[in-house]
Amino acid sequence: MTGPLAASLHDRGVTTVLWDLDGTLIKLRQRTFRVLMPLVAAAAFRDVVPPVRFLRALDGALDRVRVNESEETNHDQLVRMLAETTGLDRATADARFRALAGTGFPRLRRCFQPLPHAQALVAELANAGVRQVVATNPLWPLITVTDRLRWGGYDPGTFAHITSGESMRRAKPRLDFYRELLDQVRIDAGECVMVGNDAVKDAPAAQLGIPVFLLDDRGDTAGPDGVTRGDWAALAAWLGVGAPCSLS
Repeated sequence: MTGPLAASLHDRGVTTVLWDLDGTLIKLRQRTFRVLMPLVAAAAFRDVVPPVRFLRALDGALDRVRVNESEETNHDQLVRMLAETTGLDRATADARFRALAGTGFPRLRRCFQPLPHAQALVAELANAGVRQVVATNPLWPLITVTDRLRWGGYDPGTFAHITSGESMRRAKPRLDFYRELLDQVRIDAGECVMVGNDAVKDAPAAQLGIPVFLLDDRGDTAGPDGVTRGDWAALAAWLGVGAPCSLS
């Protein structure tokens, strides 16, 4: 790494920044998403599974994936559960779910908006040669993550690693999600920091020794639990990026 930013992070032993996605790298219009997502999901299966039955099966499958203890990837377990609960064969369930991710999910683009402050910080870190990872909750296929990144104004290639349902076997907020991610990225907890916006899903990383910053407009506070809270300017200062006041 080169440049003053890289040197600052290097002095702290940090080589990698882990980013949450929804609400952190991009803005999520949650109310609109919660209304539209079930409609889009059911539409992808409506000719083979009645909508109410499918949505019940999808909710159950997602609940199982969140506590996945198997060696199956989250995607494989979700597809298997969908097949078992809807009566579809596994190949059909997989094809329909991938169609939902590839062609249905883009219909939700209006729910996701760019966050200029996040874009600026990602660009600063990239210019300094700092490795960045998208540590989103891996319940859905990779294409749904890369789509959201592009909608947020990012080149997915900026990130050295992106979590997804196809690559992960554990999910947030479990500590095993963070353990698996550290193993995949091949770093120790002290070599990275986690930036998110959800105390339930993102803060647990601190229990493994990963410094965590939670975006919170109420002020800049550093707690004894290894979690710092603050606004975008406070995050910039915490990361050692430029002049924090420029992001306020």
